[in-house]
Amino acid sequence: MVSRPPIRFSDRVTAMQESPTLAVLNRATALVAKGVDIVDFGPGEPDFGTPLAVAEAGKRAIDRGFTKYTNASGTKALREAIAARYNRRYGTSLALEHVIAGNGGKQELFNVSLALVRPGDEVIIPSPYWVSFPDQVEFAGGKAVFAPANPEDHFRPTLVDIEAVATERTRGVILNSPCNPTGAVIREDELQKIVDWCVAREAFLVFDETYELFVYDDNKHASAAIWFERHPETVIVVNSMSKTFAMTGWRLGYAIAHPEIITALGKIQSHSTSNPSTIAQHAALEALAGVDEDVKRMYDAYRERRAWLVPALNSLPNICCTDPDGAFYAFPDVSAAYGNAGITGSQSFADYLLDEARVAVVPGAAFGADGFVRISYATSMERIQEGIKRIERALKKLG
Repeated sequence: MVSRPPIRFSDRVTAMQESPTLAVLNRATALVAKGVDIVDFGPGEPDFGTPLAVAEAGKRAIDRGFTKYTNASGTKALREAIAARYNRRYGTSLALEHVIAGNGGKQELFNVSLALVRPGDEVIIPSPYWVSFPDQVEFAGGKAVFAPANPEDHFRPTLVDIEAVATERTRGVILNSPCNPTGAVIREDELQKIVDWCVAREAFLVFDETYELFVYDDNKHASAAIWFERHPETVIVVNSMSKTFAMTGWRLGYAIAHPEIITALGKIQSHSTSNPSTIAQHAALEALAGVDEDVKRMYDAYRERRAWLVPALNSLPNICCTDPDGAFYAFPDVSAAYGNAGITGSQSFADYLLDEARVAVVPGAAFGADGFVRISYATSMERIQEGIKRIERALKKLG
């Protein structure tokens, strides 16, 4: 038998974890492939199709031969359209040089860490947090430092939370509002405090507003873009076409930043992926031009589902769920429901629900909040109601 040497991986890859949300999706998909009926509360993507007008624009791009390389940072037309959208919504004066388009908001977030984080730098991330933030920072050589948010205040981040974990090595802060997984929406006055604090410390602020249009009740989305022109060296805004326009598979997102930062992001992108899909860029132009009715239809459906789901979760034994301000996730505390089935944390609780109830949820440990699970209501009301019935039966077995 031939002896083969072990494969040596870099430390940065060895330290990186597989995306827990994809792990849940993969296991649920494998069961579905075997014919098992799974109520899947795992995916973080709309259950709606891409708006017809957007899809048709993509088809036209193919028919007209728009299938070649573009500038690595995106086409002039798309970057100007993104700038114009922000100028209309937030009263900014953005131009082409402030915008880069990439293969999803995730790529731009990753590129920002690679461009700005040096070995040993600390980056503060309120928790619960989106699963990729810490790995992106640490892949770049930095250290992710977590600032726990108060669940009694709907997990909304505050400057007090951030100051409590800051050190002389703090290089930046990453905020996500509305937040995945909690749905928390930061208040404008609190955001201004954090912006001012970052400016005073010469730290960067990355503001991920991927779910900006999905905000409910009396909550209002505050965008860091309104401070960009006063503090262009500090504020970096990242957004995506994925959630707002149900374009997850099109892989298109963007960042807004100081021109020198945009140049740095473009440099990284030119050596990693080159331009985002040319076809997707043409489709995005149609989305940005206006598919408001399609977006409103999604928003209304999410609002209706949220209104049913949260009280239903709170009616379950030993489950407690606050009203999410935005996005399309509920984040209930399930720690009191563990019972005596060998359940010791959110991962084993999620495994139990998948095995016993055939319901897929994402364990809160993936987001830095063991004791909670994330439930996506980006699925039909019928499946949401069926899932709650199954969870209720499974919880009763735990005693």
